[in-house]
Amino acid sequence: MAKILIVDDQKSILLTLEALLKQDGHIVTACTNAVDAIKILAAQAFDLVITDVIMPGGSDGYTLIKAIRNHPVLAKMPVILLTGKREKVDVEKGIESGATDYVVKPIDPEFLLVKVRHLLPPGSVVKTEFVSAAVSYKGAWDIKTEITAISELGFDIVSSLPLPLGKILKLQSPIFDEIGIPPIPLRIDSCDEVAGNDPVYRIKALFVGVTEKELSPIRVWTRTKKSF
Repeated sequence: MAKILIVDDQKSILLTLEALLKQDGHIVTACTNAVDAIKILAAQAFDLVITDVIMPGGSDGYTLIKAIRNHPVLAKMPVILLTGKREKVDVEKGIESGATDYVVKPIDPEFLLVKVRHLLPPGSVVKTEFVSAAVSYKGAWDIKTEITAISELGFDIVSSLPLPLGKILKLQSPIFDEIGIPPIPLRIDSCDEVAGNDPVYRIKALFVGVTEKELSPIRVWTRTKKSF
């Protein structure tokens, strides 16, 4: 169970989010603009914020994130941008603003809940995963890596160098071409060293800013691979 603040000017979205999160066992507080959200965060402790980008009241989701990141107590709080803005430039702007994750509307309930669970404090929830298909694809960022599995959430990666948790990774790999989607930014969710003579790290990297047009082919491709 966690305390979650949701911020959106559309009452229908707030009602949907509130029902979904409460069903998952969380305590939910809702407000309709960033100004009120900042006041609520100053008065109460929360584990996670889910916010829209465009809102009334002279402030938006980017401003809210900036206020959170500049606050000495709130700076490390995870924030999900939940928005209808789906262009790659929008995702880039969300990441640069300090968002921990970026989820594109319309809401996919199961997908959002899994994302939420991965961002909450250890022990507060049981993390869940999607169907994963074992693969072997080369990938490259600063060094060469190997992608060993893919699911709707992201990649399992093997690397000779560790990556800090929360780092946004822009990975290049032919797996994106095979699925038929452009490269998607990834956020490092875990990084564990494997015992052995040479340093090897198993990394879980989660997609950031996936649209429904990208999520559908990922799901189909993963399930097709899983069936063989």
